[in-house]
This record gives sequence, C-alpha cells and structure tokens, in this order.
Amino acid sequence: MGSVVKDNGVAERLAFIKMDERARSTLRSLKPLIAQEIGAAMETFYAEVRATPHTRAFFKDEAQIDSASRRQQSHWSIIAEGRFDGAYVDAVRAIGQTHARLGLEPRWYIGGYALICEALTGAVIRQMWPKGVLGRKGGAEEAAEAVGVLLKAAMLDMDYAISIYLETLEAERQRLEEVRQVTERSQAAVVAALGEALSRLSGGDLGARLAGAVPAEFQRLKDDFNSAVGALEAAIAAVSESAETVAGGADQIGAAAD
Repeated sequence: MGSVVKDNGVAERLAFIKMDERARSTLRSLKPLIAQEIGAAMETFYAEVRATPHTRAFFKDEAQIDSASRRQQSHWSIIAEGRFDGAYVDAVRAIGQTHARLGLEPRWYIGGYALICEALTGAVIRQMWPKGVLGRKGGAEEAAEAVGVLLKAAMLDMDYAISIYLETLEAERQRLEEVRQVTERSQAAVVAALGEALSRLSGGDLGARLAGAVPAEFQRLKDDFNSAVGALEAAIAAVSESAETVAGGADQIGAAAD
C-alpha cells in the first residue's frame, strides 16, 4: 500500500481531490503503462521545447535536455507508485525551486504537462476502452476512472510544484527587501556621519574625520573624505607655518631698520 506524507500540505490536497487508497491503487495499476508511454510523451514535450525559442533558451545543449527528460521520467515513476511520501515531496520541491531559480514561468510548466497528459490519457483510453482490461466488460467505466486518477495525480503534482515555485519567489522577494532595508539604513548612517564631519569642518575643526567602520560600498567615500580633509589640514598648516616665517622675517627686518 502507498504511504502518504502527513505534512507539507500534501495530505490536505489528497483529501480534497479524493485521492484515497482506491484511487492510489488504480494509479499503481497504471505504472506499467506509464513506464511504457512516458518516454514517447517526453519526446513530444521536448520537441516543442526545442521548437520554442523561449523554452529552448533554458537548455545549453542536447545533453542537458536529455538529462532533464530522464529526471522527469524518473519523477513520473514516483508519481505512479501513488506513495506521495517524503521522497515525493522532496522531488517536487526540487522541481519548483529549480523553476524559480531559472525563471521558468508556470505557463511553460503547465503547457508541458498538457502535452504529457494528452499522451498518457490517450494511451490509457486506447488500452482500456472499449474492451476493458484483459477483455473484461465495463471498459468505459474503468477507462474513465483510470483517466480521472491520472489527471488528479498530474494536477496534484502541478499544483504542488507551482506552490513551491511561488513560495521560493516570495522568499527571495523578502530576502531582497531585507537587503534593501539594510542598505538604506547603512546609507542613512553614512550620510549622517558625513554631515556631522562636514559640520565640524565648516566650524574650523580640521581634525574632523569619518571614524568607525562603514559598509564596503562606502569605504572609498570614507577614505577619500578623510584624505581630502587630511590634505586640507596639511596645506593650512603649511600656510600657517609660512605666515609665521614671513612674520618672523618682517620682525627681523623691522628690528634691523630700527
């Protein structure tokens, strides 16, 4: 019997779409058919990926496309087991996070699933209806139930992956907002310190400096300001010394004249 993970919202989702033990048993009965057809379904999907410039841009070469196809086929093997356990959650989480990192919009993911579901549901109907499984009667009912379960599994997978995608984007948005706030606070602190130093300088305090640590992006501003004020202090000191020398020379000349 397939197990169901009790957290991450999967159990609640399963209950809502009525993916109960009977439905999961039906899904498991489709595993051989899914294994047989998923390769061709992926070929159809990736043919569209190659033909569409927007999606083709996400892959650097054919090897990367083949790798992605193999991973998706492996993931469908997990789906067909009807377990929806921790391994399933981890796999879907990785898919959603990868799509968010790459910037792959949900519309392309949904479109891909449409092509895959078209292939798989078509295979189910061709095998099960009108003759049913192994020639049993009731092929239409069995085919309808199997297709329904297959679509539930696909929609669940899509829902969960997109939820993770949006969750990842929101986490990144919050991280960037925190970075922005920290940057603004740093800027405000540096501007305040600079204003105080300039105020001291305008009051004649040539020892005014930007003291203390500053963020890396403001280090050059600090160094340039302190160097400029230091040069100004040295220049004024030199002028003062020259003035004193001139004054001393004038005194000597005056004494000699007397």
